[in-house]
Amino acid sequence: SVKRVFKWLHFETVEHMDLEAKQIYAKVKEYSQKDHSNMDCFVCFIFSHGEKDKIKGIDHEFVNIKDLLSCFSGSNCPSLAGKPKLFFIQACQGFVGHPGVTVKEDFSGHLEVDAAPLTTIPDQADMLVGMATVDDYECYRCTKMGSVYVQCLCDKMELLCPLRKDLITILTEVNKEVGGRVLNGWKQMPKITSTLRKQLIFQIPQCPSTEK
Repeated sequence: SVKRVFKWLHFETVEHMDLEAKQIYAKVKEYSQKDHSNMDCFVCFIFSHGEKDKIKGIDHEFVNIKDLLSCFSGSNCPSLAGKPKLFFIQACQGFVGHPGVTVKEDFSGHLEVDAAPLTTIPDQADMLVGMATVDDYECYRCTKMGSVYVQCLCDKMELLCPLRKDLITILTEVNKEVGGRVLNGWKQMPKITSTLRKQLIFQIPQCPSTEK
C-alpha cells in the first residue's frame, strides 16, 4: 500500500527487508549522506517491533529512534536542509493495551501565531514523525490487511491528497479514525510529532490512482 501511494505521488521508492538493528541505522545513515539537492522531500517508513523510543531489528537488538532522526538534521544532511523529512514508524512502543475513556464533545476557538521570516533555520527543523502509537502502548496489525495505522494513512492520503489537504490535516484524520476503533478490546492512539515550518501539500497526481 505504501509503495502504491508514494509511486502515485511520484516518489522514487526503495524497499529494504529484514535488517538487523545496526543495519537499520547504517541504511538510514547511508540515505542521509546522499545528495538530495534535486529532491523535494524524504520519506522513510519503518515496519518492525519495538519498545519505548526504540526499533527492534531481526537480531532482536534495538536502535534508538532519536539516533535515526539525528542523521537527518540540517547539519548532518545539508542537501535536505529546509525540505520536509518524514518518518512513519509502525512498531509497538510498549507492552500494554491502550484503554478507552469517555469524553464530552468540546468546541474550542482557534489560535493563530504569526512568525517573522528568518535567515537561518533550526538544525532540527522540517521533520515530522508519525508513530502508530503513543509511548508505552501496543499497536495492532491485521494478518490479512497489515498495519491498521498504515492502511488508514494510505487510504486517507489517496482520498485527501487530490483535495490538496496538508499532511498534518491528513494525519489528524488518521488519528481520529484509528483512535475511534476498538482493536483486540483495546484502543490505539497514533502520534504526530512535527517541526515542519510550512504546510506540506503533496503534488496533485496527473491521473487518478488505478493500482488497487
